[in-house]
Amino acid sequence: MATRETLSPKESACSSGADYAALALEALQEPADAAYAKELVDRVADDCQFTKDLAAVAIVYKQLGDQARAEELLQTAEDYCMSGEEQVYLAEGKMKVLGDQAGAEAALDQALKETNNLDPLIELGRQAASMLGNSAFAKKVYEKAEGKIARAVEYAKLAAAAVEHLKDKDYAGAILEKAAGKLTNVADLLSLAGETAKTLGDPAKAKTLYQRALDGAADFNAVKSLLDAARAIGETEFMQAVLKKGGELATATEQFIDLARGLKSTGDAAGAASLMDQAENAVASLDEMSKVVEAAKTDFTDDAGRLARVQAKYEKRAANQAKYVEFGKQEDLADTPKKLFTLADQVMAELEDPFYAAKLLGKVEAMLDEGDYQFLRYRPLILAVDKHVSDAAWVARMLDGAAAKSGDFVWFKEVVKTAATALKNKELGREKARAYVQQREASIKSDPDAGVYDYTKLAELVIADIGDTAWGAQLLGEAKARAKDHYALAHVASLMAKGGDAAGAEATLMQAAQSCGSADGCIQLVTRVKNAGFDAVLVRKVYEACGATLASPADKLRWAEGIVDELKDKAWASEAYAAIEGLFSGEARARFDISRMNRVGDEFYPYRKHAA
Repeated sequence: MATRETLSPKESACSSGADYAALALEALQEPADAAYAKELVDRVADDCQFTKDLAAVAIVYKQLGDQARAEELLQTAEDYCMSGEEQVYLAEGKMKVLGDQAGAEAALDQALKETNNLDPLIELGRQAASMLGNSAFAKKVYEKAEGKIARAVEYAKLAAAAVEHLKDKDYAGAILEKAAGKLTNVADLLSLAGETAKTLGDPAKAKTLYQRALDGAADFNAVKSLLDAARAIGETEFMQAVLKKGGELATATEQFIDLARGLKSTGDAAGAASLMDQAENAVASLDEMSKVVEAAKTDFTDDAGRLARVQAKYEKRAANQAKYVEFGKQEDLADTPKKLFTLADQVMAELEDPFYAAKLLGKVEAMLDEGDYQFLRYRPLILAVDKHVSDAAWVARMLDGAAAKSGDFVWFKEVVKTAATALKNKELGREKARAYVQQREASIKSDPDAGVYDYTKLAELVIADIGDTAWGAQLLGEAKARAKDHYALAHVASLMAKGGDAAGAEATLMQAAQSCGSADGCIQLVTRVKNAGFDAVLVRKVYEACGATLASPADKLRWAEGIVDELKDKAWASEAYAAIEGLFSGEARARFDISRMNRVGDEFYPYRKHAA
């Protein structure tokens, strides 16, 4: 039997009622020491103030057979319950103390309302499935989680959790199918295909996703990933399709050579020959030309015409290789992106060789990919590829990657601004910038927690960098509909004015004036309006409208003071003091007189102007 002496060190580690309850439950394990367990919970029961502690102690009393005490503590736990996390502890108590599944579900439902992020939702679903003994409520939790996710890795995580915690492969399959219907990025589709094969054990569905990934592949790196998948599937036809798609996307000689060799190994000699033609056209150095010659001699010996042609090209290039040798030495020493950028500029200035420049910039990308992603590191590469290589697919891929990684609005704005204003390929830049903002707008509109400033930031970006005032006005309209106070309304009005909507800005400022509710609010508003650069006539109009909403003499007096303090207009202030003078008497009148004396004394007491 466990004794106090053997458990005493564990007691010293206890700091809460839940800790003591856990120790008491341990004492009730075989060989059980009910007396010690009761002593432990008796020691802390009356001092517990949190739901977690109260519910844990109640569960111990239930096991000790003291139902009345358990129910009393559980009721206190419910009275003290304040958060979603505590609702989970309350639900556990209701199940273990009362066997009350309906009550437990009600508590978990309250916890669900307060839980929004993926990982906490998955954990809540796991707890619900374990606690209630069925997956119905847990599935409800996971269905909410579906509305919070957008990336392949999140869908995969949720599907895996559905199998692990709910034991429901059908539901996991439905999650992955929804993801497949929404996602188009090659990396996402590859991830989903792998998860489908692993979690569902369904190679047919996985192959369908691999095919979609192939259809959407837009760069050679994506093709390389698909080649690995094609080899795993082991189907010649799919392998050929991947290799041919690679031929559409490859840019470097070695890429074309590798693809040609791969395609020839599948039996497609004509396709392989076409890829070797592309390898020749992409040559950017004598070394690359020599590799084309080597490949022709080793893998295409049956093509005598090719052998003669590439050998002649090699010899001609060798005769004009001085510059290439010079640049090759510099390339070997270029161990930083900055050095490679400089070399690419030189290559284009002296040789006008976009293939060599592409090779150098490809090295830059490889270096950058080794570190953590930061858009400011990739931006020069995007601009260099756009300028020197004119490879729209490459530029689009890097921009898409930057947009996908820019969760923070600051970096999202930089990506959009780069696309919209900095590219030589203006058409591509405008198309991409609009697409990214449209995606962001759709995300905001689907988020019930999105607020006024989410819309104003997007509107400012649309107006300033995309130059679409109509679209910006629509976003500002969405922002205005969500504005709850004069601060937000004044900000919306300022952006409307920048977008050229003077009438809309004025109407919004007048609405802001109606929402202030106090003289201090009026002063805060007029300060913002003045600092935003609105003209003095409108500033006064807004302040007058705000003052007209005030009811109490004290607020009216504070408002009059603001005319001098913030607007420096003593003449207007004198009129305002005169208009409200009859509202004051007794001590309030003395306060009024002092205020007027301090602020407009020169006008109200003319003799002060001449005092020596």
